[in-house]
Amino acid sequence: MPKAIILAGGVGSRLWPLSREAYPKQFIQFFDGKSLFQKTVERLLPIFGPNNLLVSTGEPYKFIVKNQLDEMKLEVSKDQILVEPEAKSTLPAVLLAMHRFGSGEYGVFPSDHTMADDGGLRQSIEAAQNIVSEYIISFGIVPNWPHTGYGYIRPGEQLFSGYRVKEFVEKPDFETAKKYVESGYYWNAGMMYTNLKNFKMEVEKYSPEHLLVLDDGEAAYKKVSNQTMEYGVFEKTNLAAVIPIKSYWNDLGSFSSFFDVLNKNGGSVATNTEVLDFGAKNSLVISEESKLVGLIDVKDLVVVDTRDALLIGSKNSSEKVKKIFNTLRDKGDLRAKQHTTVYRPWGFFTLMEGNSKYKVKKVVIYPGKRMTLHRHMNRTEHWVIAKGVAEIKLDDKRMYLKSGESVYVPKGASHMLKNPSELPLEMIEVQIGNYLDESDVEVIGKDHVEDL
Repeated sequence: MPKAIILAGGVGSRLWPLSREAYPKQFIQFFDGKSLFQKTVERLLPIFGPNNLLVSTGEPYKFIVKNQLDEMKLEVSKDQILVEPEAKSTLPAVLLAMHRFGSGEYGVFPSDHTMADDGGLRQSIEAAQNIVSEYIISFGIVPNWPHTGYGYIRPGEQLFSGYRVKEFVEKPDFETAKKYVESGYYWNAGMMYTNLKNFKMEVEKYSPEHLLVLDDGEAAYKKVSNQTMEYGVFEKTNLAAVIPIKSYWNDLGSFSSFFDVLNKNGGSVATNTEVLDFGAKNSLVISEESKLVGLIDVKDLVVVDTRDALLIGSKNSSEKVKKIFNTLRDKGDLRAKQHTTVYRPWGFFTLMEGNSKYKVKKVVIYPGKRMTLHRHMNRTEHWVIAKGVAEIKLDDKRMYLKSGESVYVPKGASHMLKNPSELPLEMIEVQIGNYLDESDVEVIGKDHVEDL
């Protein structure tokens, strides 16, 4: 049975402020209440089966992956969630996954793209299986317009399935892209199908440094350089083949891509919120809090409104968003890293209000999850249960609170909160003190501070 490697370690920097380093675009549950990662899993599950999915992700995202799989009622083993020691692009990540799974056939799929679920992917995978003994296959998307944000694949000699690859080309200008589309080139979607034998042979030829990852796993991974599958193997090998996928596909790599996939408001404004539109054209409006937005005589506009940041720009220049992200990251600004909503293994919290003396948070704890036993030396906390049932340990006391009930947590008191029910627990937490940073946490016992 072939195996699917789902790449879920990217940071989504071109979609700031919607996507942040700590919670990038593949995990945002923006599409009918599901994330791109979850929709990718749904797409691959009937083709590969639950036991043959391997998710490759970064350390900050491992519990997000696990929680979103739990939401899908999908049980996977710990071995199926592979944590990359550090971000080193696609080639080391794929080789590390192959080290874990061993011999056989592999499909490799990004988790942050969208695709029509019309059977096109399955058909292309079945076609790839006809030639995988001889070739390393890239899946190419049949383009519907001359996109300048994608790389292209030039097909050559026709095979039993697909074509030999004549050339991989970088992102073109518009006129060049038009020529590519007219000449039958495909968009490069970053998806691959191969067997371990052929892939190992070509890595040994063209990127021998990285072959060590296949043999030694994490120990070698930490020593090798960053490298993409395209540059490390595909652009050099003589075994490259391309099989087209005719389904709708979009990499959602910029806000102009979001414009293409979101529903329009009856005119030409793509949005997820309520818009009063008087003369707006060809514009995108995204609101994290579903607020009313009024638009008057604007065109080619991107507006992205989150609780702590507002992006306004030209839709035609949305690729430049990464410059804002990089500026914030280089300054150490937390707004590049995280939203006002911060996710933890037990659930998440949202900062609703606050300053240097107090903070008000909404805290949600998933069914059966708990915080670790801990204490704070510089702040008091007051918990008000809004929904569900809370099991609370406060020093040597244990209590159960329901909606409308509350408890005061003094400075220095050990405390733990658990959701014993099958429904989410929601509460309001008010922190008061002279130092409210998340580093004011002393874990009691063997639990790791990451759980807080």
